[in-house]
Amino acid sequence: MPEAGMVSRLRGLGATEAAEIVIRDFTRLVERSNTVSELLEAVDYLKARIEEYPFSALLVNVARRVLGSLAAGSYGSLGEARRLVIESVESTLRSVVAETEAAAEIAARRLSDGDVVLTFGYSRSVIRALEKAAAMGKHVRVIVAESRPLLDGLEAAKTLVEKGFDVTLIVDSAMRFFARDATKALIGADAVMADGSVVSRAGSGLLALVANEARVRLIVVAGSYKLYPETVYGLTVESPALGDEIVPEDLRELGVRGYAPLFEIIPSHLIDALATERGVLAPEAVPLMIREIYGDWPPRLEPIDELVSRASKRLLELAGEEVREK
Repeated sequence: MPEAGMVSRLRGLGATEAAEIVIRDFTRLVERSNTVSELLEAVDYLKARIEEYPFSALLVNVARRVLGSLAAGSYGSLGEARRLVIESVESTLRSVVAETEAAAEIAARRLSDGDVVLTFGYSRSVIRALEKAAAMGKHVRVIVAESRPLLDGLEAAKTLVEKGFDVTLIVDSAMRFFARDATKALIGADAVMADGSVVSRAGSGLLALVANEARVRLIVVAGSYKLYPETVYGLTVESPALGDEIVPEDLRELGVRGYAPLFEIIPSHLIDALATERGVLAPEAVPLMIREIYGDWPPRLEPIDELVSRASKRLLELAGEEVREK
């Protein structure tokens, strides 16, 4: 069984990369399933990862597509069910790549030669936007906050330097100090909520606040696969967090406790624009994009738990059919 811990997956990774690892693990479980029971175990694995990482819009959207296909039951054998799942996943991941590239292109056009970009942590979408801006002949300097406690900003700084950028790595507490030098701020997102706010790595909210204070435009780079339409009804889950492991041992011995939430919600009024594959949007336009994609507002979406139940029921029916045929 592939490793389960989503928190460990987040170290040095952006939201999309962390989710893609889980999706690939799920796909391998599906490919190796020789019985309906093993395929159901793969479904349980995906459901468990969503419960562990509830802010990942990509995981939720992949699960919705896969489970919807399984629940519909348009297959007559285990092999057909496997192919249906794998084709659904691969199609979604191809869309992710295309949307990421298009959103990055849109964001790159919003950058100017000589810009100083303040960013936080690691985001593939942000890095691709900076790469595309450089390809357009724009010289951009980047200030990267390290993003404690997972320190994925270090990976972003390394990646950008290797790609030829002038990079300054800063501690998170210095973001307000350096915001006065920035001309733009770019971040990625784990999810774009129905009201235009975004879920991003904890600390991104501080960047949004200091950018707003310094009158630096904050652009969130996110393809529409990051939309989380269920949040029209509210998002009440708590963020995954690290605990006492962030506290030095000598302080732990004294009874000092630790708590480090890994995600936070950035309200829409702190976001100047969303760079998506559909263009640059104001956060207030997110409901219109959701209605365009899902055909209704508010969107009528079946909860993941119910989809799991219906998909499992159909697979168990398939198992019974195969037994009767034998």
